[in-house]
Amino acid sequence: MNELESQLNNLRVLAQCANISLGMVSEDKTMKEIQNGLEAIILETYHKHRIYFSKGDSTWRTYIPDDTKANRRKLIKRRNKEDLEKFLVNHYKELYLDKSRKNTKLREIYKEWMIYRRDETPAKCGTIRKNRAEWNKYYEHSVLADMKVTDIRPIDLIRFFRRLTKDRTDTRKCVTNLRSLLSGIFSYAVEEEIITHNPILDVNFKQFTYKPVENQSDNVFKKDEVGKLLAHLRNINEPYALAIRLAFCLFIRIGELKALTWDNIDTENRTIYLNSQMIQEPTLNDDLTFSHKETKVENYIKGCTSHGFRKEYLTDNALAVLEKAKELNPDGELVFMPYGSPMNTERFNIYLKRYCNEVGIPPRTSHKIRFYSASVAYNGSNLVTISKMMGHSQTATTMHYLRDVIQDDNLEETFRNLG
Repeated sequence: MNELESQLNNLRVLAQCANISLGMVSEDKTMKEIQNGLEAIILETYHKHRIYFSKGDSTWRTYIPDDTKANRRKLIKRRNKEDLEKFLVNHYKELYLDKSRKNTKLREIYKEWMIYRRDETPAKCGTIRKNRAEWNKYYEHSVLADMKVTDIRPIDLIRFFRRLTKDRTDTRKCVTNLRSLLSGIFSYAVEEEIITHNPILDVNFKQFTYKPVENQSDNVFKKDEVGKLLAHLRNINEPYALAIRLAFCLFIRIGELKALTWDNIDTENRTIYLNSQMIQEPTLNDDLTFSHKETKVENYIKGCTSHGFRKEYLTDNALAVLEKAKELNPDGELVFMPYGSPMNTERFNIYLKRYCNEVGIPPRTSHKIRFYSASVAYNGSNLVTISKMMGHSQTATTMHYLRDVIQDDNLEETFRNLG
């Protein structure tokens, strides 16, 4: 045992005598000094890489050994130095001292997994935010959250989901999302070598009961409703009204609409090229809160496949809208810039709701415009074309958007050859 480790053991004995742990903060100054001494020695003894500040993304960074990586090290970053050092202390304490990684509770692994997804995966902040809401609603106060990850068996998961679904209060989609969340946490625990197998893979979800999903075919714009809305909007010369009109002329997503630049428009050939999207998302902080939303344009389309990049045709109505947009915003880089700023999805939907109310039709969100476009364009034989225009990689996805297009009310014809 070297001198530093000997000193560390002495301080650990003092800490134990004082009934504190390395992770506990005491009001007593002496206890704080003991804890700070322990943490400083842990870093000095075990951490061999430089801790530095990256101006690129305003984070504190360092590396820890990882034999699974090509360069045998793993990048770790946090928003502030204190949180980074706290992570390192806990990492080395569990790895070399307490050997308590196997005692980690599911709640703690969940917190680590959230930071891991932010820093190491392409998961969007919106998805992470949704996961946090799901965790807080279904798992945070459950028995599972306080169990050691190593103790959780398939039967524990079966009993949890059986209680959750016995009254059919949640849909299959909701439960599937909850299963995916847990699966992600367990997969992370496997990667960290806390467990060797993901227990949720051994659970058969066909055994549970789910809330029936109501028919959503009526939850889309109807042709007569759109006619009233567009007739009303032709008399309104403001950016959101024009953007709504253009959306009804295309198969465009709201993020793609917000990111449109004049370079995307080719009026001579009557085409519009969709190759980027604008997102407005917060950033996950180290304490699992979220910052204010930031606006940025990303040069890839939702789904992250080449199918997202596409050209769409500009009708006479679409060209008329763009002409008015140019008059309103002659020098702007973006096609639509209300009050000199990029469009906001929430504001778009507020305006859409307002205009729907003004003409007396049920208000719906921007996403329902894509349902309408796909449905009215479908003629029974052009599914592949519509799928391409929607930016989908599979026609099965496009089928979800088709509403009130495959119905046949002629029951006599349907049943004629039966029996």
